[in-house]
Amino acid sequence: MKLVILAAGRGKRMGDSSNHTPKPILEYMGKTLIEHKLNELLPVFTEIIIVVGHLKDKIIDKIGLIHTNSVGTQVPITYVEQSELLGTGHALHQAKDIIGSSPFLVLMGDDLYSKTDISQMIEHYESTKEWSVLLEKSPNHIPYGKCIVDENGYIREIVNDTENKIEQNNMYTGACLLTPDFFNIPLVLVSSTEYGLPQTFISVAKERNIKAFYTKNWKRITTPEDLKG
Repeated sequence: MKLVILAAGRGKRMGDSSNHTPKPILEYMGKTLIEHKLNELLPVFTEIIIVVGHLKDKIIDKIGLIHTNSVGTQVPITYVEQSELLGTGHALHQAKDIIGSSPFLVLMGDDLYSKTDISQMIEHYESTKEWSVLLEKSPNHIPYGKCIVDENGYIREIVNDTENKIEQNNMYTGACLLTPDFFNIPLVLVSSTEYGLPQTFISVAKERNIKAFYTKNWKRITTPEDLKG
């Protein structure tokens, strides 16, 4: 299995810091956001692929070409560039050739995830070969990008619900486990310039099961205040 970290964006809501430091290598509790992710990895991963764009050289210089995992194995890190920031779906496509025939886990470069959440997604794949997605049950109404899960625990669609008519308030965390046949799906355009990753894989949710898991350990990093311990 391979890990793909999407780390190409500008992080505009981080303020002036995004002009000189890529958001994925900003520090939280003494470590960069990418290093936090690498420290939560399991030995199952054979390669780490980081999709870079904005200030890419600073990420490469900081993270390097090798990660030593929890059992002391050195895991290679490969970088691919998203030269145009055209959304997360487009970003993942930049890693297509390196992913090859391997299943892969996708994480966002700026959010924090836990080993517990990652483990349950991997264990589910190993027993079922199904795709999966990590969601957060939000206590607040989600007007846009609400993830709808059926009675069997599978995600079926992403909808906008500005009038708060749907009781579910499931938020996509940016983590998903997919296989290379994802790249056969036409990318879904979610704005005039962005192709969405979750919108793309959920477009086939009626034809295949995509298991939904829920996190209590995801930390979303959006503003400078989120970096405070």
